[in-house]
Amino acid sequence: MRNCLFGVVLGLAITTASSALLAQRVGGPSVPDAVSADPNHYSVSFENDVVRLLRVRYGAGEKSVMHRHTASCVIFLTDQTFDFTLPDGTTEPASVPAGALGCGDGNIHLPENTAAEAAEFVMVEFKDRETFRR
Repeated sequence: MRNCLFGVVLGLAITTASSALLAQRVGGPSVPDAVSADPNHYSVSFENDVVRLLRVRYGAGEKSVMHRHTASCVIFLTDQTFDFTLPDGTTEPASVPAGALGCGDGNIHLPENTAAEAAEFVMVEFKDRETFRR
């Protein structure tokens, strides 16, 4: 039940971020993907024409830069607490327990691990929804 509730909360947060993504695409500057923008936190573990699997690790208190993600699912390996700054400058907090799963549309954000411990997760980014559906 806790994972289901988290999915709903994550979905709402991602929907808000997706609106920011749409606004960012219309006339805004290009925002790099997570791996290009922040290779210290994001690394590609596997990639093909359908998905890209990322290993992600943020140390305690570490902050990223503004970057984008495609539609994706996340497997949270550790308990985590982050602040996500959106392109419009607003910040949204999010806490997730280890073992939680979440999926959402693409977004643009700047994450900051506000916890006293490292945060680790695996992200599955979908490259082309039409290819994935076949």
